[in-house]
Amino acid sequence: MEQLFTYLIKSGGLLAVFYVAYHFLVRKETFFNSNRWFLLGGLITSLLLPLYFIKKIIIVEPTLCPTSNVVHNAQQPPIIIPDIPVAEPFNWLQFLCVSYLLIVGILVVRMLFNFVSLYRMLYNQQVTKREGFKFINLNKNIAPFSFFNYIVYNPDLYSDDEVQSILLHEKIHSREKHSADIIITELFCSVFWINPIAWLYKKAITQNLEYIADQKAIEQLEDKKSYQHALLKVVSNQNCLPITNNFYQSLIKKRIVMLNKNQSHRRSSRKYALVIPALIGFVLLFQVKTEAKERKLAESTKSYSANLPLTDKTWTKNTTDSQFNADAKIMADANIIFDFTEIKRNSKNEITSITISFSDELGNNSTDTFTNTNGIKPIRFIRDINNGKGQIGYLGDNDIQKENVKVEYSGTFSTVTTLVFDKISSDEELKSSATEVKENHNIDLTFSNVKRNEKGEIITIKIAYNDNNGKKGKVEQIRTIPIRPIFFKAITPKDGKTVIGFYDNSDMTVKPLDPVNEGKIITVESIKDDAIIYVDGQRYTKEDLNELDPKGLERIEILTDLPTLTKYGAKDKGSVVLITTNWTTRQEPKPNPVNIITIANGDEVVVYDRFYMKVPGYPTVQFTEKSPVLVINGVQKNNPRLLLESMNLMKIKDIKVLNDSDKEVKGAPISKVVITLK
Repeated sequence: MEQLFTYLIKSGGLLAVFYVAYHFLVRKETFFNSNRWFLLGGLITSLLLPLYFIKKIIIVEPTLCPTSNVVHNAQQPPIIIPDIPVAEPFNWLQFLCVSYLLIVGILVVRMLFNFVSLYRMLYNQQVTKREGFKFINLNKNIAPFSFFNYIVYNPDLYSDDEVQSILLHEKIHSREKHSADIIITELFCSVFWINPIAWLYKKAITQNLEYIADQKAIEQLEDKKSYQHALLKVVSNQNCLPITNNFYQSLIKKRIVMLNKNQSHRRSSRKYALVIPALIGFVLLFQVKTEAKERKLAESTKSYSANLPLTDKTWTKNTTDSQFNADAKIMADANIIFDFTEIKRNSKNEITSITISFSDELGNNSTDTFTNTNGIKPIRFIRDINNGKGQIGYLGDNDIQKENVKVEYSGTFSTVTTLVFDKISSDEELKSSATEVKENHNIDLTFSNVKRNEKGEIITIKIAYNDNNGKKGKVEQIRTIPIRPIFFKAITPKDGKTVIGFYDNSDMTVKPLDPVNEGKIITVESIKDDAIIYVDGQRYTKEDLNELDPKGLERIEILTDLPTLTKYGAKDKGSVVLITTNWTTRQEPKPNPVNIITIANGDEVVVYDRFYMKVPGYPTVQFTEKSPVLVINGVQKNNPRLLLESMNLMKIKDIKVLNDSDKEVKGAPISKVVITLK
C-alpha cells in the first residue's frame, strides 16, 4: 500500500513537470502537432518512469562477531520472553488505499457509461459512408462531434458554408485519431483522479487537439472569417459527450486568437529539451536503489572450535515479533548475529514473507528470503559441533519435506560455491564463475560451444569441470530454444574431500543431470514408462527389465539431449535409456532398420522405424500408445507402439488386420492388428 502511494506521488510529480513545461514554454507556440506528442509523452513517462530503477551495488566488509568479550554458559537455560497480546490499531493506510481504488472503479464505470450512452445515441441511425468516414445526420440540438471515423452533426442548424467548415474540422479529428487521445486522458484522469494536475493536463490535451484541427482546416479554406463565424454559431449547442471530439470547446476566444497568430520560429522548438534535465534529476534522486553486498571472506580467515555451542532454532508462520527478538538475543550469546526484516503477514497474522540474515564468528553468513502466500513453511537453523566439525544452515523441519521450504541453505565450515547458469548468463559472468571456482576449490571450470539467438539468449552450451584429482564431469545442452537452467555446486570441506555436481531444476526438483560422470546410480524405478530403452544395444521394454539380474547392471544412462533423441527417433518420448551389463562388451545401439516378415499366407509385411507397418493391400498403419488395437496370441495388449518396438519380429508367425467392424477388408483403414507368435 505504501508502494502505491509512493508511486502516485512520483507519477504526479513527473506529470507536473511536463504540465509546467508545456504551460510556460510552448503553450503559446504554434507547434500544435509537436505539442500533441509532447503531452502524450508526458503521460507515458509519468506512468512508466517511476517503475524503473537503477541498481547501485556497494561492497561492504562482512560483519564478524568478536569472541573475546563473549561469555557463554552452556548450562544456563534460554530466556523466553512471553507474548503480550496487543490490540491492533485501525489500519488507516489500508482504508485509504481501498477508498482510492473504489473511486477509481466508479470513474471507470462512469467512462463505460459514456460509451454506452454514445452507442444508444447512434444505434439504428442512418449512416452515410463517404471518403472513409461515416456521417450521421442526427436530428437533435447537439454540438457536432466526431468519434474515430463517425461524424455526427445536424445540418438543419447551420448554413451550407458553415456545415462545410464543421465537417472539414471533424474530418481532421477523425483522420488523425484524436479520439484515442481523448480516451487515454479520460482513463488517466479516472486512475489518477486525486491529482489536480491530471485534470489540467486533460484540458490542455483537449484544447491542443482543437488547435490542430483548426489550423489544418483553415489551411484548406479561403475565407477564415466564415470558419470563425461557424465557431461562434455553435457556441449555444453545448450538449456533448466527454469521450468525443466536439466542434465546440469552451475556450472559443483562445482558438480564434491562435487561428490569427503568426507561425512560431523554428528555434523555439528547442524549448522541449528543457524538460530533459528535470527527468535526469528525478531518476538520480528517486530511482536509484542502493544494495549492499558483503565481501566474501577468504578461506584462510575461517576456523572452528569444538567449544562452539549447539544451536538449533525453528520458526513458523505463527512466530511473533517478540519471539524473533528473544531468539536473536539467544543467538547472540552463541556468537551468531541474526536480523529478521521485511516481515509480511496476512489477515490471519500468519507470516507470508520474511528475510533472515545471519553472520557468525567463523565468517559464515547468508541472507535468505522465504515466501509462501499461505504462510511460510517451518524454517530451521542449526549449528551442531561434533569432533571439530559443524553444519550451519536452513533446513526443512524433520516432519516436513525439504522442498516445501522455498529457500534452503546448508553447508559446512568450508568453502561452498553454488552457481546458476541460464539463458541470460553473459560471457563476463561465465568467465568470473570459472575464476571463482578455481580460486575457491582449485577446480578447472570451462565453457565451450556457447551459441546465442538473436536476443542474446544461450541456446547451446557445454560446461565441463576437472578437479585435478581425476574427477571430471560435463553437461551439454543443444537446443533451438533457450537452455534450461544449469546448477553447479562445489563443496570443499576441511578433510579435503570434494563433492561436486551439475543439477537440473527444470521440474522443480533437484536431480543429477549427468549421473554417469557423477558416479550416481539411476534405479530402474526412475525410468519413465514410455522411455526408449536399450540393454547392451538391444531394444527392451521396461517390463523386460524385471528379467535382468540387478547385480549385473554396470551402468544406467538417461539421455535427454536433442542429438540422442533425434538419433533414436525419441523426440516425442523425451528420453533414451542406455543400460550396460558388461562395460567391456558394450555395444552402441543402432537406429531401427527396415524389417520384412513373411506371414502364413506368403505375404511380406514391412515394419520400418519400428512403429510403421505395411500389409499388402492395406494402407500403412502407424502404431501409437493407444492405436491400433493390438492382440498377441489372443490377448489384447496396452501401448501397441512400445510392444511393437520391443518385440522380436522374427518370432511373428502370422498377422491379420481388421477394420472397425472386425472384418478383413482390403483397402480399408486398419483398426485392429492380430499377431500370432511362433
